[in-house]
Amino acid sequence: MNKQAIIIVFMLFLAPVIIAVLLHSEWFSWRPAETRNHGELIQPVIPLPEFDVVDAHGQALTRNDLIDRWFVIHRRHTACADECLEDLYWLRQIRRAQDRHQPDIGLMLLSTAPIDDDTLSKINELDEAFLVIHEDQAEGLLEHFPAIENSSAAYITDPMANIILGYAADADPNGIRRDLRRLLTWTQRD
Repeated sequence: MNKQAIIIVFMLFLAPVIIAVLLHSEWFSWRPAETRNHGELIQPVIPLPEFDVVDAHGQALTRNDLIDRWFVIHRRHTACADECLEDLYWLRQIRRAQDRHQPDIGLMLLSTAPIDDDTLSKINELDEAFLVIHEDQAEGLLEHFPAIENSSAAYITDPMANIILGYAADADPNGIRRDLRRLLTWTQRD
């Protein structure tokens, strides 16, 4: 092999190292233009405080019940009509799309409006995994959620009961699904 070929091969291997050092140096201030997440990253994360509420089925629920599971939470300030049920349907689909991780994901509806028995049965038909907290029980808990563009929104909480991502009412369910998939993949425990 001649001297020129050796120098070219050496430069091909050395070029990425030089570029990486330059990009991380003080001479360049280059940063990626955007993130890959579809929701609004909550920084710093908001830990849910200790709470003790009763869900729509009369079961007591505390912060400890949210520990060790991811939760996709739908916030609502108006009555849960057809549009609300469609949103809950898409949250169920997001959970089902996670395949073997489904048991690691909980679903919750927080509504300041009352949920009647008929609507509650429709929610249970969608998925029995839904925790439904409404009226006064939900109001105290919703104080800790950050405001997102519209009155209804979705959130993801981590297994330590921290609010980490927020989504506007018109957010693409596929974006929520992708974000949740990445979180589950990156934090996978054996």
